[in-house]
Amino acid sequence: MDIEKFQNIVVEKRSHCVICGKKVDASIIEFPDFPMTEIYSDELVKEKTGVVDQRFHFCTQCGHGQIANVIDVELQYGGASFYYYRTSESARGRESADFFINFVNSIVKDRHFKNIIELGCNDLYVLKSLQSRADKLIGIDPILIGRENEFSENNIIAIGDFFENVTLDEEIDMVISLDTLEHVSNPKEFVKKIVDKASNETIFFFQFPLLETLLDACRFDHIFHQHLNYFSLKSILYLLNDLGCELIDYKINSNHWGAILISFKKGKNGAKYLKNIWEITVPEILERYSVFKCSMDAASKRLSYIRGDKKIYGYGAALMLPVLSYHLGNDLSCLECVIDDDKRKEGLYYINLPVKIQTRENILDIGDSIILITAIASMNNVRQILSKLIPLNPKQIILPLNLI
Repeated sequence: MDIEKFQNIVVEKRSHCVICGKKVDASIIEFPDFPMTEIYSDELVKEKTGVVDQRFHFCTQCGHGQIANVIDVELQYGGASFYYYRTSESARGRESADFFINFVNSIVKDRHFKNIIELGCNDLYVLKSLQSRADKLIGIDPILIGRENEFSENNIIAIGDFFENVTLDEEIDMVISLDTLEHVSNPKEFVKKIVDKASNETIFFFQFPLLETLLDACRFDHIFHQHLNYFSLKSILYLLNDLGCELIDYKINSNHWGAILISFKKGKNGAKYLKNIWEITVPEILERYSVFKCSMDAASKRLSYIRGDKKIYGYGAALMLPVLSYHLGNDLSCLECVIDDDKRKEGLYYINLPVKIQTRENILDIGDSIILITAIASMNNVRQILSKLIPLNPKQIILPLNLI
């Protein structure tokens, strides 16, 4: 891996709300030298690498949250060589996808489709699950570049590219997109492009994290470079109304980042959901951020209080671990290593953390050690890790959040 490209990173700065166009107010939270995530290295990187200043803004007009500095997509998602997340290989990913599929089925019932398009299809897990529902299914995702033939099969066609670069000639009667819109620099143009191609009968299904659930749980570790957008129900309705669309229904998946699942189509009838809007204020966001910081400070102090030669292991080489390290104010060099069950990560490092990853079979003294749970982004992950750790009876288990 060329580590130099992760140093002195140039960013695109967003100065206006991407939903309503209002010039952004001053940032309400700043994250200097904030780490990139999901990037591993074969060796320890000693130079300052993979960090970019970040700022969080909130639009008081439409209720949308967004980060200011956008890192080039090629750098963040530069292909399968270092972008590890695959839906079918992640228990959490499969659970979330199955929840989404059940939501789709509850809306469309027994309807059969000519074409289903998925924007940001990852490894096509969802399209394969819907394969019998359509004559043709098209999945679009840049991580498939050069591997289109490997993933295309029968009535499924894989396109390895960003949706913004793809021209679709097919008649579209269902569009699905999981965990993609939060990554798009201009989500309004992204949705408009596919809405303009659609007919009045086309039905859309999107899933992305919801700002309200982030605030309810005080999960500010869910703000990071890859998630450019933080939709509230208010900003969702604003966007749909502006594009001439109506919200059909929505559902919250509390176990997956507090994601919202929405279905919509062309039309003008979203007023019935206005009563559900939480008029979020900047002071409310800052109050909840202070609660989050208290949790992180307590966990960081707990680590600093460990005396003597006690061994401390991390458990869970999560994609988001550099963000946890940042909020703890601890580079985690106090850990012997980070334990993970994914054998592909054995011996790897993060590009911006001095801690090695090892599989559990190589660690023989868990019962005599202290464990810091390091995979906290998903509460399901935390619960599963606890269920593995408790029978191993470590001396202590430190959970950075007081929420499971």
